[in-house]
Amino acid sequence: MGQGDFNINLPDGENFAPADERVQELLALMQPGPAGAGTFHLGHPGTDRAAWDPLRDDDVGRRILQQAREAAEQTPLPQVTDEIYLACLSDGSPAAMNAVAPGSRLRMALLPLAECLEPNDEFLGLIEQDIQHTLTLRSWIHPNNDEGKDTFEGHTIFNDLSSTHTASLLVAADYLLGDRLLPETRAGIRREVQRRTLAPFRQRIESGKDVYWWVTVTHNWNSVCLLHTVGCALALLEDAADRAWYVATAEKLIRYSEEGFTESGFYTEGVSYWAYGYGCYVTLAETVRAVTADAIDWLIQPLAERMSHFGQRMEIQDGVFPTFADCRRDVDLPAWLVHWPNNRLDDSRQHRSEGVAIDVLSGNPFRTSPTILLVLFHQVDVRAAYSREHGSPWRDWWSDEQFLICRPREAAPIHLASTLKGGDNGVNHNHNDLGTFTVLIGDRELLTDPGAEIYTERTFGPTRYEGNLLNSFGHPVPVVAGQLQPPSKSEYTKGIGTDVTTTVIATDFSDDVDEVVLDLSGAYRVASLDALTRTFTHDRSGKGAVTVLDSVTFSQPEDFETALITYCDWSQKPDGSLTITEGGTGVDVIVSSPDGVLIFDHVVIQESSTPTRLCWRFAEPVSQASIRISVTPSAD
Repeated sequence: MGQGDFNINLPDGENFAPADERVQELLALMQPGPAGAGTFHLGHPGTDRAAWDPLRDDDVGRRILQQAREAAEQTPLPQVTDEIYLACLSDGSPAAMNAVAPGSRLRMALLPLAECLEPNDEFLGLIEQDIQHTLTLRSWIHPNNDEGKDTFEGHTIFNDLSSTHTASLLVAADYLLGDRLLPETRAGIRREVQRRTLAPFRQRIESGKDVYWWVTVTHNWNSVCLLHTVGCALALLEDAADRAWYVATAEKLIRYSEEGFTESGFYTEGVSYWAYGYGCYVTLAETVRAVTADAIDWLIQPLAERMSHFGQRMEIQDGVFPTFADCRRDVDLPAWLVHWPNNRLDDSRQHRSEGVAIDVLSGNPFRTSPTILLVLFHQVDVRAAYSREHGSPWRDWWSDEQFLICRPREAAPIHLASTLKGGDNGVNHNHNDLGTFTVLIGDRELLTDPGAEIYTERTFGPTRYEGNLLNSFGHPVPVVAGQLQPPSKSEYTKGIGTDVTTTVIATDFSDDVDEVVLDLSGAYRVASLDALTRTFTHDRSGKGAVTVLDSVTFSQPEDFETALITYCDWSQKPDGSLTITEGGTGVDVIVSSPDGVLIFDHVVIQESSTPTRLCWRFAEPVSQASIRISVTPSAD
């Protein structure tokens, strides 16, 4: 099965094409590119020395040149090959491709920039080599999306994150370097991008048949693939009406990306994918804005404004972000994106904060060529960018997604923070984690949500929840009558799990104490389960404390257990309490119940990361019982 198997076939006579009237309206607004050409690109050609020389003479340019040299000097050079592609398919593992693709793309993004900063042909030979090699690859998509080899063998042409990104890299090199590239190289770029990217996309959109499934998804694929596809069209297509068609199509389809956010601006994929998906959304929005001479600006929508705050609001403290769903534990959010509303070119902005400078090259803006060119050329001053004003409130609460962040007082002797998550188990990049919580001191997450696994063929297949980092066994939530939270280990498919939910029973927020009571009974499929609540309390007084109380009622005696997850060192004291430590920081944990004897157990989860699961279960089945978890900073 390949990703093309999920493509969309509309009823005869229906399609996703924009209305002709809208195409004509946009055509009247369309602007030429920076060099005055009919085509458009976010970048400036390397011949535009007024644009590039100030960067060359600044630290931003010097750092780009240094990174380019480091990328060019890697031994061996990471390079995607047909042999690696086939090996991934035969081995059933994307590891070999994932080992080379990021480095190859980074090099292909950096070297053209370096040749614009210092046009001395230092990298031109390697740029030509990379382009020519890429043009000969039999497939630009990721092998995970071509299990039947249909794209590799030429039976069809699917497009994905990888292929659209590749096309965008080629087009950026062509636009930036122009006639410094060999004529046959430039012709090859146009031929292959048209054949592999633009023609298949337009044919499917207009026919309504075999339409790429990502045009209607609410996760990052929508904005990423649209950005690269539309960017290629604007830069390559000579006919202005064709360019207007792509802008109109983007305008019609980007709403699905917007639907990936709740009304509060919460993004269920987490901050890692917010940086990727929303970063591409912003880049596409600014592309459309620029090519229409500011006539169309998606970013002034109220929802888009709330979307923009997600990165800042999700910082728990000290640069640490929640790791729910498929979120990485080592997140480094790109500062340009977090603070873009403060630095974008915007004549309507009444105030621009200039108090704290930011590093616009942090967080890997080179992930896509359009994004780095946006950062370099479409803000007030790339050499003097500043953070947007944002306090550090004691809490952030997204009621529509049931997500809570609790922070300490600024003057607290110990900076104890915590998070709690409810919602449903059908979100994008879902983990079965309803009721999950974390506890931190400073930048040390002592009780954790395990975060993403290293992606394999299983990760997005029907057996996704066999992974113990993804199912509820690997999360700090109850096991009820021996049952984990649905969906089960073998029933993962698009849309499943939306009926597995929690409900907020009560909230009580004050300066001293934040408390949320969740009804977890809808998070399990257990016939005998009458009631299950989780009361989460964060106390800011003194050194701080977190308490979690699980209360359960069955119609007949059943097993019941609860758990904590940690990557840290832990030890058990003679009284049964635990101490969990990392880097000289620790918490004491007491787990107790008035309703029966608790048996303690622990296991190291054997997945791509190896957290420890600490669990407590009743020695005998219970009909009605509660378990209290008390977490306080260690006394030692």
